[in-house]
Amino acid sequence: MKIELKITTTDNEVSQVAAFVPDFIHWERHSGRKISDLSAGIGMEDLAFLAHAVLKRTGQNPKPFDGWINSIEMIEVAEDDPKVTK
Repeated sequence: MKIELKITTTDNEVSQVAAFVPDFIHWERHSGRKISDLSAGIGMEDLAFLAHAVLKRTGQNPKPFDGWINSIEMIEVAEDDPKVTK
């Protein structure tokens, strides 16, 4: 399973990342929910947590989650892009 996420910051910087197994496991441990629960709907905090997990895993985000979300304007599920951060 993989979800592509498009992140837009308050500075209008746009990036796209791919969340996959390590990020979903991190989300499950954090939320106490199973990945199958996402089929019933995904909340904004879920998307933000997954995006942050990808950025941490790939060494791109040194800020703690609560500080980081203050710099985010939008996070949305995106189309597959072969140039995304893995």
